[in-house]
Amino acid sequence: MASNGSHFKRFIFILLDGAPYEIFKGLIENGDLPNIKKHVVDRGSLNKAISVFPSTTGPAFIPFFMGLYPGTANIPGIRWLSKSNFHTPHRFKRPGICSYMGLDGLGFETDLPPNSPTLFDFFSPVSNIYNLLARGCPPSKNLTRWIKPFFYTYAHFSHRWRFVNQIAARHLHRAVEAGDKFVMCLFPAVDTLSHLTEIQSPQVLQTYREIDTAIGELIHTLQKMSTLQETLILITSDHGMTNTHTHIDVPLHLDDGGWKCLHYPKVWRQDTVSASMVSGNGMTHLYFKNNSDGKGWGERTSFEKLRKMGVISSLIELEGLGLVACQSEAGDIIVQSRDGQGRISCRSEHTDRGNRQNATTTFKYSDTLRFSYQFTGTDPLGYGMPCKNLSSREVLHKTYDSPYPDGIVQLWQIFKSERTGDLVLSAENGYDLRARYEIPEHRATHGALIAEHLYIPLATNYPIAEKYIRSVDVFPTVLSLCGHNIAMDHIDGRIVK
Repeated sequence: MASNGSHFKRFIFILLDGAPYEIFKGLIENGDLPNIKKHVVDRGSLNKAISVFPSTTGPAFIPFFMGLYPGTANIPGIRWLSKSNFHTPHRFKRPGICSYMGLDGLGFETDLPPNSPTLFDFFSPVSNIYNLLARGCPPSKNLTRWIKPFFYTYAHFSHRWRFVNQIAARHLHRAVEAGDKFVMCLFPAVDTLSHLTEIQSPQVLQTYREIDTAIGELIHTLQKMSTLQETLILITSDHGMTNTHTHIDVPLHLDDGGWKCLHYPKVWRQDTVSASMVSGNGMTHLYFKNNSDGKGWGERTSFEKLRKMGVISSLIELEGLGLVACQSEAGDIIVQSRDGQGRISCRSEHTDRGNRQNATTTFKYSDTLRFSYQFTGTDPLGYGMPCKNLSSREVLHKTYDSPYPDGIVQLWQIFKSERTGDLVLSAENGYDLRARYEIPEHRATHGALIAEHLYIPLATNYPIAEKYIRSVDVFPTVLSLCGHNIAMDHIDGRIVK
């Protein structure tokens, strides 16, 4: 273990896709993950960190690799529509409409901010395994670049996701033996098997144990190479998950309400006036056509207009829909539930005091943004108290152990993206927002703003004492521990110790 004040020479980043904090912690405490406990947690720490909204693969990778929120990076979901670029009949001319679940996944890196570095830019040599955010990694070191589409397709139809994990483990050990200074390894099977079964099914729990065995072999390799003491090991997840008992058909509800809806896979529908772009099935972006010339979809539709259209009142009556969020004409974020309404506002101390900024304002940790939140009726975010003039970190502290942890900042950041929907919907625990065309049927869900989807484990072989951690803080913290510097005014996270 490197001592305080010294720098690690190597970094191994292991991401267990879809591993909830409570399940991971329970397996550690019950002795089901002995290698992770002995060689990582006992040498360092296990922290409960907070992911981002939407809590889904792809957008939730960006904080780890770039220190940016999905909203800052303008990738607000695994699916999205850009109203300013979406024109019929050229509806597939990117970036008008996108689903990273299909061929658009090959273009994920091109949608990222062009001048923002990734973790791969700070180390050499590097290796990447299964991770779709590989910008900065040489193609020859993106070890699963060519086999991933075939293995993922095979596993999707055969359900042999543990085999996909086994291939990841083999590449992980080879990259470590080769001496690579940064190795990123994604294990996808916890997420995919949870979707197929449930979050603590025998298959999923066995997957955790197999990953632990792989990490035990990794530790043995590092010991043989006499490099364990100089290697930083981080094990985490991109999001949590919950079991699903009810599917909500949002597109059908919009159709029935007179707002004909475009949605995947029915993206060839004609004369649509709304669109639903779901992520992780626990959240979705809704877009409404508001351009009268018929050539485009116009700009973002305000809360006031959507309320007048009857959209808000229609949606909030849906069973299992936790909340809807929308931007007001004044630039505030309105959060609406069945029993109450909240309003999020923000200003920067870098502007004239009292000069309210809209949701496209530059959002960086160093800007000293001040957040306020007030509500009428029952608080839709469950805080039970108004917030006034709080910093981003103060918001995190006050809302950390709540039903919607960090919800104020997370809702604010997602509306930074011009690709974010007019409305953002978040489902309650046990529900998701896609009833059709999910083959096979999903029995577990993520993506929502709820605590069970946002809490993720952060296990490191270096002790981190800070209690309040966001996934966006991992990027600068890891670089600091490895002796690299990053301009803090260019990212959303901060170094935690």
